[in-house]
Amino acid sequence: MPESQLTPFSQSGTGVPPVNQDGRDTIKLNQYPISLPERIEILDVLRGLAVCGILIGNMQWFSGYGLMPPSLARQSPFVDQATHFLVWVFVEGKFYSIFSFLFGFGFALQIARAEERGDLRASLFKRRLFWLLVIGLLHAYLLWSGDILSIYALTGFALILFRRKTNDALLKWAFALLALPILTYLVLYILFVAYVPPGAVAKLDAAEIDFWKETVRKVPQSSYLQIVTGYNLNMIVGRYASLILEMRLPKLLAMFLLGSYAYRRGFFQNLSSHRPFIRSVLAYGLILGVVGNFAFATLAGAEAVFPPSAEGIVGVISYAFGVPALALGLIALVATLWQKKAWRRLLAWLAPVGRMALTNYLLQTVICVFIFYGYGFGQFGRFGATKATVIALLIFLFQILMSGLWLKYFAYGPMEWIWRQLTYRRRLNLRAKHPQITQMGS
Repeated sequence: MPESQLTPFSQSGTGVPPVNQDGRDTIKLNQYPISLPERIEILDVLRGLAVCGILIGNMQWFSGYGLMPPSLARQSPFVDQATHFLVWVFVEGKFYSIFSFLFGFGFALQIARAEERGDLRASLFKRRLFWLLVIGLLHAYLLWSGDILSIYALTGFALILFRRKTNDALLKWAFALLALPILTYLVLYILFVAYVPPGAVAKLDAAEIDFWKETVRKVPQSSYLQIVTGYNLNMIVGRYASLILEMRLPKLLAMFLLGSYAYRRGFFQNLSSHRPFIRSVLAYGLILGVVGNFAFATLAGAEAVFPPSAEGIVGVISYAFGVPALALGLIALVATLWQKKAWRRLLAWLAPVGRMALTNYLLQTVICVFIFYGYGFGQFGRFGATKATVIALLIFLFQILMSGLWLKYFAYGPMEWIWRQLTYRRRLNLRAKHPQITQMGS
């Protein structure tokens, strides 16, 4: 996603921001979108990498494999079980966390720009969030219930409350928010054990299997209208219920705050001066992340197992700290490799995807629903985790080529262009290399 406020899909500013004693930056920026020469390319690379990871994770759900009840999944071919396990260890949760981190980085920059022009209410950022929410809700209802854009937008409004916090406060709040899902799951487990009769678990398992069989029967045969008014609507309700159970919003907000902290410290504005810190994040992040995610995938196999269980508690603890640790470790890995010329040339292929991340994210949905839903090729429930992952990689390879070609002729991705114009209430020249702004309607 695009430009000056640097949501996960945004452009990036440059320069190490000066920091006041209270931990807030004082960088001077204007109100218009950042031009291409001002971009920090490594953030585009990270954004492109996140687009790939999110597609691999989402493909498990697009294809239907991720919806399969555990009792049935254990009967699937070993290669699919192994692939799904590896996706949980190395992919699931890690890449939306990277996006969240970038969102927070962009927020800090946008607030600095807003305060420079005297906008102490962050009105431009709020307008940007509003249109992101609209796009996300349309995406969720009209295409796919697994939308993340609306969740980012809603959580982004909460992020505004932290713009006056010191750096130390940001870190403390981030760790507290990461721990919050553990406490809520413990409470849920105690209540479940105390008040839910033992036979209810078996009934839940049976209902889950019935839902799976009915879904596999209907979705590949349903028209677009039937999908929107039936399957999508039901899944949206389930999606938001699961987000509450998983306490996803506190997790997102925690990563937002860590991204804001990174902007204030100037980590990406000057990588070479922060090498020791980046190496530490790389080492601890990868070690703790891999161990934590292996434990999570082995014991729980879901972000928040329901019905609650003792294994689920261990899984939630592992997820709460293992996922952000591995996400930060991956960010540090890219930052380390980016400082080597050979790796920089290779990683730069991801940058165009990152510059068009909103477009590419929505395009992934369009491609996948046409592959799996009844108004397309109707392949829902027919692919295992391995084939689904291969398809995801092929789609992403196409997006690398398409994004690079598009940006040779245009300044923005098509959805980025629309979103910017809605935000700034001005017309942007799509074809200009360095965007010019004219009054809307002129």
